[in-house]
Amino acid sequence: MKKIITFLAFVLLIACGGKEGKEKQDNSYMIPESTGRINHIIVVVEPQHWKGKIGKAFKELIAEPMIGLPQPEFQFNISTIPPKAFNKMFQHSRNLLVLQLSDKETFRTTKDKYAKPQTIVELKAATVDELVALIASKGPEMIDVFKNEDIKTIQKENRKNKIATKIKALSGLGVKMDIPNKYRVVMDTLNSFMWMRSHISGGIANGDQTNNLLAYEAPMFDDSKPVLEQIIKNRDRVGKAYIRGNNVDKMYMITEAARTPVVKEIRIDGKKAYETRGTWEVFGAFNAGPFLNYSIIDKKNNRVVVVEGFNYAPSVNKRDFMFELEAVLKTTTIKD
Repeated sequence: MKKIITFLAFVLLIACGGKEGKEKQDNSYMIPESTGRINHIIVVVEPQHWKGKIGKAFKELIAEPMIGLPQPEFQFNISTIPPKAFNKMFQHSRNLLVLQLSDKETFRTTKDKYAKPQTIVELKAATVDELVALIASKGPEMIDVFKNEDIKTIQKENRKNKIATKIKALSGLGVKMDIPNKYRVVMDTLNSFMWMRSHISGGIANGDQTNNLLAYEAPMFDDSKPVLEQIIKNRDRVGKAYIRGNNVDKMYMITEAARTPVVKEIRIDGKKAYETRGTWEVFGAFNAGPFLNYSIIDKKNNRVVVVEGFNYAPSVNKRDFMFELEAVLKTTTIKD
């Protein structure tokens, strides 16, 4: 009888433990979906600090205009709340920044604490001046954290809804890219050139306005010539050949000469690449807008693979449209 009781107790213990473990596991799936738009940060900070040196330091950090946009636009939209108002509604925000005085200096990033996807960055220091200094030193890293996580969020959504149509040009180039299914083919030539377009009419944009994706290849860069000069030459050659205005004989896309594009070296698909941000215009017309170009060095095939996004949306802010293009372009992989 004792053996039977002991056995039943053991079974009950295992069952309870298993149930508890299952509940803990299930709870991990009960994290609510986060709220808020991309490039929007909720800042948790005492009002007096936001009005003083701390707020000023942070505003100066994000006030630097986005590169390559025709009109100045801040890097983020900001909303502030005091710590005492940081309730469940705000805890579910996508991007949270905590600016706080504390005994211990802290720069910490936490993922998916109250909601998912969510990024929480904490900046804490013992005095106002020390927190201002921390914002200055860690600010660029903080900006990268929020931007990179927002890009990952967009890319995750794009993978769920990516285009199923086989793009001949991408296949010929040996390139893969997660393109949302809202994009439609404008031009697709085997082994040569891809142009896809998404109309963005409605919402904050009105009229026939678009986001556009391009892909093509160019000769390997000549080390004896400036990289930017060669990137512009490649863009202008392709624009004249394929991207034309209403008068196809006299109107075509070029790099705007009045504004020098900004180029920096990055990595795409583990390969050396050049990110170029600038503005385009149509020669012989008045159309213009921002572009983002990634020229990827493909040493194995002795060429440069170019993927680019450009936007046409007159009279509206373009930051978020270009951010969407950046998220798509950064999924580019090249077949080895």
